[in-house]
Amino acid sequence: MEWRVLHFKVARIPVDVHFSHVAISLLLAFSFAQAIGPVYPLDAFLHGGRGAHHGMSHGLTVLLWLPMVTLSVLIHELGHASTARLFGYPATIQLFGLGGRTTAQGVERMPWHQDILFTLAGPTGGLALAVVSGLAALGLGALGHPLRSARYVLEGLVFVNIFWTFVNLFPLASLDGGRIASAVMTRVLGRPGFLWAQLFSLALCGLLLVWAVVKGQAYMALLFGLLSVRSVVNVIGYQKGELPLGEAEHPVATALKRAEALFHEGRLSEAELLAKDALAESTPVGLRSRAHFLLGWVALKEGQGRRALDHFAQVQGLDVPPEALAAGFSLIGDEARAIPLWARAAQGGDVTVLHEYAGALLRAGRDAEARRLPGLRPALAYLAAERVHAVRREFDKAAVMAEAAFREEPGPTLAYNAACDWAQAGNPDAAMRMLTLAAQNGFDDRAHAQADGDLSSLRGTPEFLAWLEALPATPRPKTEPTRTSESEPMTKA
Repeated sequence: MEWRVLHFKVARIPVDVHFSHVAISLLLAFSFAQAIGPVYPLDAFLHGGRGAHHGMSHGLTVLLWLPMVTLSVLIHELGHASTARLFGYPATIQLFGLGGRTTAQGVERMPWHQDILFTLAGPTGGLALAVVSGLAALGLGALGHPLRSARYVLEGLVFVNIFWTFVNLFPLASLDGGRIASAVMTRVLGRPGFLWAQLFSLALCGLLLVWAVVKGQAYMALLFGLLSVRSVVNVIGYQKGELPLGEAEHPVATALKRAEALFHEGRLSEAELLAKDALAESTPVGLRSRAHFLLGWVALKEGQGRRALDHFAQVQGLDVPPEALAAGFSLIGDEARAIPLWARAAQGGDVTVLHEYAGALLRAGRDAEARRLPGLRPALAYLAAERVHAVRREFDKAAVMAEAAFREEPGPTLAYNAACDWAQAGNPDAAMRMLTLAAQNGFDDRAHAQADGDLSSLRGTPEFLAWLEALPATPRPKTEPTRTSESEPMTKA
């Protein structure tokens, strides 16, 4: 994670400066202080002009270059950010590494023509700073020697911004010129255009890298080497189907986005069909992994732990959350492997995950350990334990947990849940006992009880018919939450 060292706003645009930017800028400052000379501007003030290479003056000149580099990068990014705001997108700026990144908020991908204008605005901002600095330097030139330090700064800004504007427009990956080349070639050639842009970038980087090495330009060699790596990463992303984004993205990626949206809408069967179509052999590995990831969560929603784990085992390049693996192991009854995963997941502070962790401990017979968990609501922990037992069709164990939840927080829904579990476990006496407690605590939904398949083993018995007859014909409005409203263990994605 990047260490942020400074945060401020320029014209209401948030700017974060990270440590890596300061470190790289310091290296650049040292390089520029060596290259722009031969006279250090502070010699005249510190040492009476005693020597251009005096150590203290050199060091202070390096520190002088540090804000000059940062200002140049900031103006470049402000060019991007201002254009984003003109298009109606709020923008944020982060300065890190060799440069910075401007993010347009509220849009996943700009239209291609806006994207090109947005990208060109950065170099335009840097060029404008060079022009203004150059004119100011010319204006100061007539004032003579006392303002030599100011002219040094202005001339340095001219050099840096013209240099960086020129380099940044090269059609190389990660540079603005590369982004423009990718946008244009993708627009003309479709998705393969992105690949051709990356291959051209890689070839040009190779030539420039050789030139830099021959000329002894260490910094330029480092820059073109890093850009070569970026080109390779983009080619790999293309082969995986992860790049490019937007209108030219891989067709399977578009289908998976639709499947993910259906999943979050609760339309599991439709999501599953779309995701399964993405598992074809011709589908890039990265997209197949996304499909397996989604199918794993669908399986958890449907209570299929083994199927979920099988899908998660085929995920490559994506982090499967520990709670997903824990849920899969809990559903197949392997609490020994589930509990450490639940413990790790619970460190994130999610209340639902905390109670799932406690439920796993309860199913493992570690009741005292479960109750010691900070922030625990025992009734919800017992409900989490009951739900998984019920999915595993261990209805007698589920009923015991449901009764424990009722003892913690007596209420009609908890008693009714226990009755349903006892009925499915084949224990009608225990089921009627809990139905009686449910009615005594306010349960009055006769129509629901008559139609509930979980109570089918009780239908026709005199005790159940008498219990139904005693319920009011019209139920009162409910205020108590059901067992799933506060604890849904297999639904987080």
